[in-house]
Amino acid sequence: MKKNSRGGLFSSKATKKKAGNTEEVTGYFKGVVQIESMESKQAYQQTKTEIISELQANINQLSQKVLGKPMTVDVEKLGSAQERLKFETNVRSLGIDHLNISKHLCNLESDEILKRSLLLVTKQIIRVYMVEAFDLSSRDNGSASDSYLQLRCNNTHFSERDEYQLDEANPVFYKKYDFEGLFPGTSPLSIEAWDYDAIFGDELIGNTIVDLEDRYFSLEWQSLAEKPVEYRQVYHPSSSLSQGVLKCWIEIIDAADPSKGKDWDITKKPVEYFEVRICVLNCQDIQLDASGTVDAYFRGFFDSKEDTQETDTHFRCQDGKPDFQYRLVYKVGVPRKDYKFSLQCYDRDFFKSNEMLGEATIQLKQLIEDCALVQKPLGLNKTYYEDVLKKFDPDLELKFDKADSSKFWLRMMAKNPKTGKIESNGEVKMAVDVLPYGTAEKNPVGKARDNPNHSPQLPQPQGRLELSFNPIKMFNQLVGPALRRKLYCYCCLLVLVALVVMMLPQILSGLIVACI
Repeated sequence: MKKNSRGGLFSSKATKKKAGNTEEVTGYFKGVVQIESMESKQAYQQTKTEIISELQANINQLSQKVLGKPMTVDVEKLGSAQERLKFETNVRSLGIDHLNISKHLCNLESDEILKRSLLLVTKQIIRVYMVEAFDLSSRDNGSASDSYLQLRCNNTHFSERDEYQLDEANPVFYKKYDFEGLFPGTSPLSIEAWDYDAIFGDELIGNTIVDLEDRYFSLEWQSLAEKPVEYRQVYHPSSSLSQGVLKCWIEIIDAADPSKGKDWDITKKPVEYFEVRICVLNCQDIQLDASGTVDAYFRGFFDSKEDTQETDTHFRCQDGKPDFQYRLVYKVGVPRKDYKFSLQCYDRDFFKSNEMLGEATIQLKQLIEDCALVQKPLGLNKTYYEDVLKKFDPDLELKFDKADSSKFWLRMMAKNPKTGKIESNGEVKMAVDVLPYGTAEKNPVGKARDNPNHSPQLPQPQGRLELSFNPIKMFNQLVGPALRRKLYCYCCLLVLVALVVMMLPQILSGLIVACI
């Protein structure tokens, strides 16, 4: 037997014995059981009547004094959310809403309200708002589940199988479902998460059961003007562990007057586009290869499967400070799941795979959402970083340029092949701007250093490889200092060996003459 948290209302199951002394569940029922002496009941009723009468008289007297008119208190009607809200509005006009009078009256009359509700069968609309799910367990090998929902209540069944979401452990729904039910007597609501499989058959991820009558007969729940959003764990019959979380909320509306229930529009917000302009300016402290050079370039993306862009390559950089002055331009749709921008630095190699030197990431969600809010261009400058970003992401460390506060250094991280640890490997200097797409179309900029080149204007990069007819200059540009030192040592060694070989006959002849 399960007792309701409000007290009085309980649920239980009916069973019958079968052969072999086993029991079989034949149904479920709810009801109210009261066990008390007649004297106690009469005393309780008398005390309750006196308290309510005194409260009614005091409220009426106060209303006459403050508003100049009487105020009637019909306790029997407080079981209705609309009547209770109306009463609370009247009480607020008297300046005594802090006393929570409606709550105390409902507690006093809760047993009578509950009994009247149980004896009155009413038709209701059960409206379920499904928002999204989190961390649904995988039922596929090597990928997330192809998730979709099924909802069942009374004799109505909704299935979203035709709109399953491929490889998605965190699906979004933004849909509502209406069921009809009689209270008391409606069946529980079952919300099921499924994995779509066209070959081997769909598989249940997990489900959650909602006792609608617990809500409907709860005065506290009924009194809420806006029903609470629920995060419900889903479970599979084969496991006691949670298989994910569903975000939803439920409303129960009188079918005789549906207009009393607000119909929330939770359709998914249409995609709004923004242009994100990221300038990769230069780097410092980049690790060089064994020859003392690096052919550095960057790959930047929000999602590597969508729009991945690359800078040009700074060939034969010898000081660990490759210069790019390169603009990357992205068209970003909002809302989206991931706002993190990744910038990866590579050493280009024509004979084997390119080696990643480091990666810098920056979360741009707040900047993009603020741009969507104000519908004006926003840049990541020092003021915005200190006033806004630092509060939302205390771990974000940016070093701003002293001469231009709109440019900042972002640390790059890479795995040390010797120790296997993630360590710092240089920094990249950047500038980030976000614009509403309509504004960006009116004020276009070119990618890289193409025209129109403004905001900011990007100069030609310094220290790049220059073609020359001077062989010494070309040699110094193409060959790194470490390799040059080795070559110089080899050349000196070869000269020394050549001198020894050339002088060896004279040395030998001199030794022979000296011996004779």
